[in-house]
Amino acid sequence: MQENLIQNIQDDSLKIKKTLLGSEKGWELTFDAIPDLIAILDRDHRVVKVNRAMAERLMKSPDACIGIPCYQVVHQSKTPPENCPHKKLLIDGFEHISEVDEKNLGGYFVVTASPIKDDDGNVIGSIHIAHDITERKEMEEKLEKALEEKDMLMKETYHRVKNNLMVISSLLNLQSRYIKDKDTKNIFKESQNRAKSMAMIHEKLYRSGDLKNLNFTEYIENLSNDLYQTYTINKSLVKLELNIEDVMLDVETSIPLGLILNELLTNSLKHAFPEGAGGVIKVELKGYNGGYKLSVSDNGKGFPRDLDYRNTDTLGMLIVNSLTDQIDGEIYLDGSKGTKFTVIFKEKEY
Repeated sequence: MQENLIQNIQDDSLKIKKTLLGSEKGWELTFDAIPDLIAILDRDHRVVKVNRAMAERLMKSPDACIGIPCYQVVHQSKTPPENCPHKKLLIDGFEHISEVDEKNLGGYFVVTASPIKDDDGNVIGSIHIAHDITERKEMEEKLEKALEEKDMLMKETYHRVKNNLMVISSLLNLQSRYIKDKDTKNIFKESQNRAKSMAMIHEKLYRSGDLKNLNFTEYIENLSNDLYQTYTINKSLVKLELNIEDVMLDVETSIPLGLILNELLTNSLKHAFPEGAGGVIKVELKGYNGGYKLSVSDNGKGFPRDLDYRNTDTLGMLIVNSLTDQIDGEIYLDGSKGTKFTVIFKEKEY
């Protein structure tokens, strides 16, 4: 039975060879039916054969290309191009793939140059297959242009938001000059700093090459030092220490976290040390359990024990608790050695 099967296969093979597709003429028809541009070269770069698609791009007949060096008929140059794949494969015997902009062929192509070897493994020539990717490249260029325009629009938006926030901050500052009541004046100053903290984020995003993520390390340093200069009268008594890891955060997390930092640090700078007292305020940000941990601590007089920081009507803590919920974080208070607030959070996945 197996012998009959083998005989049937052999008979079918002979029949196929006798058909048009199985003949040498059939190979020629198949070669010309391939839509990719194909050229066969000898060792001296001369064209041995091209298919119909290649000949049509060169606006020549297939026979008219034979014997002409490839670099003349395709590249219209007197010497092979600098990164000629044919020259490379003659040296190493390997296939080479490259993406080229070939104006003489009318577009962009992915060119695969493969060595042709004799029975002894010697390279006797090469076959070059050029796949037209012009439409894809044009689409990529359109997308890149659209992305550039989107980035410019986003940058302009961040810049305008920053400017508007700075205008609000300036207006609050001007208005506060006419206020005599100290407590009311402080409310205006705190609102001014909240606007400035958001403006700083939008300024950094405007100047950043990455419009989604912000270098939060730099932001913490700038905001902390700015608040320190604003609220600390005697800098020889109150010291600010920063321990911050290099962290990039997305804008959806950065803005609320910046406001949380603003409130917690302002609280320590204003209330931790009574007049004439001194100490240290620390701001820390580091990776923690797959997310991050932001801590603001001081060794001052401590958070009022009769005040529940999670349920309070003070505006600062209301903002902190609300924004902590917004970033799906958790906030903890350690009052054993002064005041230490810790916010644990992870970046949201979108």
